[in-house]
Amino acid sequence: MGLAQAIDLQPYIDGYVYDGKRKEPIPFATIKVKGWAKGVVTNKNGSFRIPKKFAELNDTLIVSSMGYDTQVFSLGEMMKKELNVLFLQPHVYGLEETVVYGKKKRRLSARAIARRAIRAIPENYPNQPFGLTGYYRDYQWHKNDYLNLNEALLSIYDQGFESKDSQSTEFALHTISLNENFPRDTISSEPYDYEKGSKIIDMAQLDAYGGNELRILRIHDAIRNYEVSSYSFVYKLKSQFLNRHRFERGRDIFLDDEPLYNITFTKSQNGYIVSGHLLIDKESFSIHKLYYSLFFKDTDTTSIDNIGASKKELIFEVDSEYRPFKNQMFLNYITFNNSFLLPEPPRFFAEELLVNVGAQNLSLTFNNPIDRKKASIISNYKLTFFDEPLPVKEAFVDVSKPNTVRIYPLFENRTKERDFYTYFQNYKANKEAGKKLLCQLVNITDTDGNLVNKIYDYKEYQQFREFFTQEIQHNFVQPTPEVLMNLNIPVFEGQPLQEKEDLEYYWMNTPLKTTDD
Repeated sequence: MGLAQAIDLQPYIDGYVYDGKRKEPIPFATIKVKGWAKGVVTNKNGSFRIPKKFAELNDTLIVSSMGYDTQVFSLGEMMKKELNVLFLQPHVYGLEETVVYGKKKRRLSARAIARRAIRAIPENYPNQPFGLTGYYRDYQWHKNDYLNLNEALLSIYDQGFESKDSQSTEFALHTISLNENFPRDTISSEPYDYEKGSKIIDMAQLDAYGGNELRILRIHDAIRNYEVSSYSFVYKLKSQFLNRHRFERGRDIFLDDEPLYNITFTKSQNGYIVSGHLLIDKESFSIHKLYYSLFFKDTDTTSIDNIGASKKELIFEVDSEYRPFKNQMFLNYITFNNSFLLPEPPRFFAEELLVNVGAQNLSLTFNNPIDRKKASIISNYKLTFFDEPLPVKEAFVDVSKPNTVRIYPLFENRTKERDFYTYFQNYKANKEAGKKLLCQLVNITDTDGNLVNKIYDYKEYQQFREFFTQEIQHNFVQPTPEVLMNLNIPVFEGQPLQEKEDLEYYWMNTPLKTTDD
């Protein structure tokens, strides 16, 4: 299974939840201590942590997940082990014999069931103010590991589903952590830059929203935002979702021995492919789960191996789950991820540009030997000095240094030539001076034919933002403005923290670090 070891000495009970039949991790399984409203949801790799203090409060742990039998486990027994593996058994039956009828005894279609569920949102979800306290994180996923994992405990102060989430909901951070137990990469954490191509989403575009990933996550909760536009092809769940997708009824999915309608939906348009499903209560028509994934179908099948086949590239997916609490539906968790691309370093690039004052020329050094013919074409160099063009008189590869080009600028007169080299007399001691001299390169190649600064390949990453509810509050005291999050800047940069009583009863469900053992 490639299980993990505990990553610190905190007083936690660590474990995994696995499918008892396939022996695979179950992500997003709900874990609660019996008699307590607080709990966690398992991570992408099925891992979870429970503070040992809860074993003193109640010995029973309840584990549930859509499509599995709910199981109970003894915390006392789990405390005896360094690492626990809990198995859930699948509980998926075929279509029930009972059918749903309208007032005229007409069987409802899958689309009609979905329509009823959407229309019932005002009755099934809270219209009065409520609070959610829980565990938030954002991170990248690359090479089957977490990257740039940022974690927080925070509260969401929601005015109810009759209010517009983007205008009225407030957030407050209680504690944050930039997790150093997983790799960190400053390049992949940079904002999207479509103009330079330094970080892009292929076949789509996502507004950065000031770099606040929590704000992006909330926008992609289509149930909470059912009256306003949320994301592509769903748009307004209330009025546009039903007409843009094809619906079918799948096998019932069970939660706590109760069958839920499993309404699957698909869409195909202009190379984009959508798949997803809704899990809907058979009595109240409340939506327990909305899973939505968007792919781009790659039809460029130039390879013989790919003829007659197609490759689907993930653009984004949203997975949100609501659970009943005191006769209304509240968010249990939401996760939103999208793929993005980072360019591989160019195979051929310039390393350093120096001014040789004594020899009165420039030396431009590359990482590879340069093609001599291309290097001698003066139009391949665009020099500027203090933003003014500086023509090139001659350029050639240094005989003794095949990685270096000697460039001789062309000046209008002797005075400007003298002033130029005087400016750079202290260049090696004054690197800032070099910023005034820039060289743009075109059509220069190395001896292997690699074009200078060309990006030949991209690495694919996935960006995740996730929130897992640990406690629901029907009533809350509106916090003072100075402790509220600024939604126009990143979550983990310069935000205030709000003190919270009994903070020790909330915890970051940090993923267990996997090993190769």
